[in-house]
Amino acid sequence: MPRDASHPAGGVNATIERERARVEEPLARSSASAVARNQARSERGSERDTLIEGLSGHPASNPSLQPGAAARRVPERGVLLRTDRRGCGQLIALPAAKLRLGRSWEAEGHIEDDSISRLHAEISAHEAEFFITDLASKNGTFVNGERIQRAELRDGSLIRLGTRVTFRFSVMEEDEQRALSSLQDLAHCDPLTRVYNRRHLEQHLAAELAFAERHCSAISLILIDLDRFKLVNDEHGHPAGDLVLVRVAELISAQIRVEDMLARYGGEEFIIVLRETPIAGAEVLAERIRRAVLEASIEIGAGQSLAVTLSAGCASLACSAGADPAELVEIADRRLYLAKQQGRNRVIGAAARPRSIPAPPASASTEDEPPAPVHPVERMARAFDALSRELQLVIGLRYQEECSFAEIAAVLGITEQHAQLLYEQARVQLQKAAA
Repeated sequence: MPRDASHPAGGVNATIERERARVEEPLARSSASAVARNQARSERGSERDTLIEGLSGHPASNPSLQPGAAARRVPERGVLLRTDRRGCGQLIALPAAKLRLGRSWEAEGHIEDDSISRLHAEISAHEAEFFITDLASKNGTFVNGERIQRAELRDGSLIRLGTRVTFRFSVMEEDEQRALSSLQDLAHCDPLTRVYNRRHLEQHLAAELAFAERHCSAISLILIDLDRFKLVNDEHGHPAGDLVLVRVAELISAQIRVEDMLARYGGEEFIIVLRETPIAGAEVLAERIRRAVLEASIEIGAGQSLAVTLSAGCASLACSAGADPAELVEIADRRLYLAKQQGRNRVIGAAARPRSIPAPPASASTEDEPPAPVHPVERMARAFDALSRELQLVIGLRYQEECSFAEIAAVLGITEQHAQLLYEQARVQLQKAAA
């Protein structure tokens, strides 16, 4: 049949084919893009699962791909991630029932900040729903900028407690929560010794000093440094030095209380923060730690072992003019330096003696000159060094800490009359030396 001139070349069938191709070409391109997006999304999910598995130690396989996944619900957890500058990174995993937030140690979610109440707010969970309730706090509880008495929390809700403590609420699977906890450990713990790092120490110490000043309670710290640690690295290698640091951290941890905080300050230095502890107690603990390290034999492999010593400086809030963390650390550092100066392997705290005044350099032109008189401070320092350890501690507690004889007796485990007798004995010896 002749081709109709009114139709394009190829007739009706050809026109239909061209129209179908024109419509299907974008669909094919769209389908290819969807496949590429799904593949990329799958790869990202695989990378996330690998990260979770590496951090948490648990396989992060996709539950939807497992047999019987439709009948099994993935458990989810509520998590609070602190976002304000002072405590950024603090992670609080919510339990299945209730959790109270506040600055008191009675609160399961303890927050170190003066702007919040002792028991500030409570978060409860009920059938996968989370609610926050204000516990009659002074400065209020806010969710997404609005002050509340009780409100439901949704994934991504922003919480503010008081004037400056902020959290972001998230709902996540258990594997994700474990991974986030592992990341927090990396941010706050020293990777070698597994004690806290310096960043966490600085946050913790500032809050503890503010707490102690507000409640008129004692707080002390101990600054510890391993003696001649460079020789360990030089003679036995850095791996041996690492083993020594790990073992010393374990020995220190075994001596302190649960409420005490141990942190690696840097290199071979450690700091212990002691809540509600006067400097006399800090000195007793530091001496116990010194003996434990001295008596330990540290295995460094291949049947080899090392013995190391440490020096320590102690300081308390009573030693400083105010609740300044930098000042308190500086006082402890000066006393640590004094312990090094006096021969290492010792503790300097309340019984800190004045730093020795160096003798003038010998000179040929002073042969006919009479010997220079001994400075009174130097005479006092020598007399103090001549005292027994018990008398040194009594003088330090009485003068520096202004302790009563009853308090001194409690520290030393003696009677009050005995403490008075020791004080008088030490005072007489020092007066004779200064005369």
